[in-house]
Amino acid sequence: MSIPIILLTAPSPPFSYPVSWGPDMPPDHQAVWAVKVALAYFLIGLGSMIVVISAINDIKIPVLAAGGSVDSISRTAKFKLSIGITSLVAIILGLVFLVLDAGKPYTAWEIITYGLTYGRWESWMFLGTIFLIMILLLGLIYSALWLGNAMPNITMFKKLGSWYTSSNLSSRTSRYLLISLITLFGILGASYGGVLFSLTNIALWRNPVLVILFPVSGLSSAAAVGMLLTTVFIKDESSKEHNTLLWSTIDLYSVIAEAILTAMFLAIGVYNPNASMSVNQVLFGAYSLYFWVLVVTLGVAIPMLLEISLHKISPKKYIYFVPIITILILIGAVSLRYYVVIASAYYYGPISPFSPTQMQFPWGTVWGE
Repeated sequence: MSIPIILLTAPSPPFSYPVSWGPDMPPDHQAVWAVKVALAYFLIGLGSMIVVISAINDIKIPVLAAGGSVDSISRTAKFKLSIGITSLVAIILGLVFLVLDAGKPYTAWEIITYGLTYGRWESWMFLGTIFLIMILLLGLIYSALWLGNAMPNITMFKKLGSWYTSSNLSSRTSRYLLISLITLFGILGASYGGVLFSLTNIALWRNPVLVILFPVSGLSSAAAVGMLLTTVFIKDESSKEHNTLLWSTIDLYSVIAEAILTAMFLAIGVYNPNASMSVNQVLFGAYSLYFWVLVVTLGVAIPMLLEISLHKISPKKYIYFVPIITILILIGAVSLRYYVVIASAYYYGPISPFSPTQMQFPWGTVWGE
């Protein structure tokens, strides 16, 4: 009597879809986190939030730069146009870094059709792509509207610009709708990276603070860049001083919030046994020097002191502080995303970061269903 031999083979993973836009090497052979991703979410946060700040200010149209008196609508428009272009460039560069990191840049666009074809429309990777496309298109519209006022000799754009700044009811209603859409998708775009990381199985990344920390950090970077653009494009001295203080105030409060949220983010990690290893590497281990110098000292403490000086004395006397503050804020924002999060990627508990068991916020769909 022969005994049948049963060969046990592992079933195919239910989550293995024909993905052509992903990494071109096995997950266990690639770096979990790279500088391209850190730069991508930094630029996306900056680009998304700077146009949000500027658009919200447009509620006061006829716009006087950022709320004060300005010498002409043309100079106001040039300032606003510089905000729109900065937003577009930052978001496009961020998307380029994400595409390059994906490993197959020529087919990266298929993430959109992939989400629809395989019913993954509720995945935050798919939704995040839609959010970024929307804020990019809205930023393009916003820039075109202000181009008409900045260059009135271009007839088509001049009509658009005049319509946008008009005080009649239809223009105001359309303007408020555009501002609402920019605000909504700008915040969603800036939050996308934080949500995506919070859905992984890496302990410190699974932290609700990360969802708020990313857009707040983006707000800080955006305000710092807006402050710098003010000094370049606003020529009237009183208006320049007013606007510098306004952007500096936004930046100061957002930096304070960023510091508090970073402390909360790490504090939650300390009390999580699976995340404490990551926190230890940030505060006392391999990345501690970079964290305390680049994030805490250069990115938070010194900019706060300089901005308090601007408010206490006069921006006119200390206007040369502005580029210094901007550079330090940007260094801190990039470093926060890189060193705090890279420690989570390479120093974590025994759970594999590639196990596809996370819940997809906010609908709660499990990968593989």
